[in-house]
Amino acid sequence: MLKEIFGNNTAVFVLLHVYHHGEIHASAIANDLELALSPIQNQLDRFERAGILVSKKVGRTRVYFFNMKSPVIKPFIEIIKIYYESLPLSDHEKLFPTRRRPRAKGKPVIGRKGV
Repeated sequence: MLKEIFGNNTAVFVLLHVYHHGEIHASAIANDLELALSPIQNQLDRFERAGILVSKKVGRTRVYFFNMKSPVIKPFIEIIKIYYESLPLSDHEKLFPTRRRPRAKGKPVIGRKGV
C-alpha cells in the first residue's frame, strides 16, 4: 500500500526505519537493506525538503528523524505506524536486522517498538 503512495520501496523502507529507530543515519539504513547509499540519501533528502524529516549533525554523521513541528506529521506517522504494525515478525527481522541500542533490562527478546 505505501509503495503506491510514495512511488517506490526505498521510500517506504526509509520511513519504516525512521519510525522503528526514532532517528537514524543513511548508511545504517543502507546496511540493513543491503542497498547502495545514494538512493537512501536521495529519499532522506526528499523527505527533508518536503518537511516530513529533519536532520542534525552528530559528529560527522547526519541523523534524520520526523519533523514533529510539521502540522501534518502526526497523521503521517499514524499511517506509518499502522503499516509497521501490520508487518509480520519475519518482515521485521528482515527489515531491521541490526540492533542500534542495548536491550533494556527485563525486555523480552521478541517484540515490536513504536514511536
